[in-house]
Amino acid sequence: MQGLQGFDPEHTEWMQVWLKRLADEHALLTFMDPSPVAELSQALTALASNDPARFQSLQSDVLPQMLSAFIRTDATDEDWLSLMDQCIAALPEVEDFDRSRVLWLIRQLQDSGRLVERVRTMLETKSVNLEQGIRHWQEDIVAGAVLPDTLRPETFRLGETLATTPGDVVFENQLFQLIQYRPSTPAVAEHPMLLVPAFVNRYYILDLSPEMSMVRWLVSQGHTVFLISWVNPDAGLANYDVTHYVLDGVLAALDQMDRMLNGQPVQLVGYCAGGVLASIAAAWLATRGEQRIVSLTLLTTLLDYSDAGPLGDLVTESSVDALTQPLETLGYLPAELLLRTFASLRPTDLMFARGLHSYILGERHKPLPLLHWLGDGTRTPAALVLWILKSLYLENRLIDGEPLIIAGQSIDLSKLDIPVFLFACQNDEIAPWASAMRIADVFSGPVTCVLGQGGHNSGVVCPPDSARYDHFRMDGKQPTDLDRALHVKGSWWNSWLAFLTETQGQASVPPAPGGGLRPVLEPAPGRYVRQR
Repeated sequence: MQGLQGFDPEHTEWMQVWLKRLADEHALLTFMDPSPVAELSQALTALASNDPARFQSLQSDVLPQMLSAFIRTDATDEDWLSLMDQCIAALPEVEDFDRSRVLWLIRQLQDSGRLVERVRTMLETKSVNLEQGIRHWQEDIVAGAVLPDTLRPETFRLGETLATTPGDVVFENQLFQLIQYRPSTPAVAEHPMLLVPAFVNRYYILDLSPEMSMVRWLVSQGHTVFLISWVNPDAGLANYDVTHYVLDGVLAALDQMDRMLNGQPVQLVGYCAGGVLASIAAAWLATRGEQRIVSLTLLTTLLDYSDAGPLGDLVTESSVDALTQPLETLGYLPAELLLRTFASLRPTDLMFARGLHSYILGERHKPLPLLHWLGDGTRTPAALVLWILKSLYLENRLIDGEPLIIAGQSIDLSKLDIPVFLFACQNDEIAPWASAMRIADVFSGPVTCVLGQGGHNSGVVCPPDSARYDHFRMDGKQPTDLDRALHVKGSWWNSWLAFLTETQGQASVPPAPGGGLRPVLEPAPGRYVRQR
């Protein structure tokens, strides 16, 4: 085992970055407060003292099953919830404890236990290299990597190996840059496309390496593609909420396209949280009677939050209340905290295993563009975070309760009578596929439902030439019934292309950059995607 003889404490750049990150995050960590576990522990302690007979019954029945589940590697969330039900039946005093928060902490503890076992094995085999591991840790901190061994700036560079599809920035405001990609076919579809990525990551997941780029593939299929590249907000945009992101974001981009392309209706595509914005914008236009959208595609987008999955389980009124004041003081949610929350849904894969390999063994995994993107997070304005937590996760206002009002217009998804394409992924913890599909009966127009294999991000980036996953065409009337689905070999992009063909219009001459009206501000990928 190598020691720390090569560690140089004089190189402090990494430490300054690390301390700043810790200071920003500290006040926000109440969102993951373990107090529900403490309350359960206190109740068990009191039971042992006050009612030893009942405690003995609990101890001989439920507790051994829980310990056994900790040891097992195949215990599911359903197994744990069943055990909690048994615990509550034996101990009704704790029936109000936050089971979702306890479940989240159990996942972390189980993975921590696996980590300890791996460390023990490494120590026994003397395969530890802490000197190199600390260097890797410092490199990750300075590079801004949120998750271990993800950002690899020596391999991936924007405009060189990532986000290389030729294009131009043709408009920008305080919130986004609008990129128009250059055509690669002699004729293009009449109706252009606008891609709206999520605002919690950078847009280039849709334009990864050339062989994995959705943008490049769409252009090669004869589509005129526009894309929103969101700003990386600081405290100056603390008060920007969904109204700003819809009006000054999606609708502003559509307005610019309308001017540049002489009013051509648009095929609108939203990815993840970008799909929420795209849906609201489309409904806003429909309420006003404006026929500017010919189709809507939603990729791993959650609109119905009645069953928001593991991430939704973390959101309670108390957790939001605890987060509000420190979040408003800072002005934004740090990328580090948000992405680690996402990663906590798959802690073994995204945190513990990679951290162990890189920082204890001192070895790096093969650099992958998707993981590089995953580690390259952005901030989110405080007002937008709180709006999402309250209006979507807690109140589900796109579906139930008081209607959402944007700039005087009531948002009613049932007003959308255009063709809609819903895509979800089987292993998606962020937007559970059944919840994403359940929205199908809300729209008034025809809905195509496609379920892909893979996870929230890997399942989306699935080019036909190197497809890792197959997909399913779901029954539109029963979109959550896998037994009625048609299994299709290969990438879901092919089924999507068939949908787009139906609404793309006639062949036309490719438009000039900016429609010949807007000057090119700079080549793609632009400045905003590089902001730190």
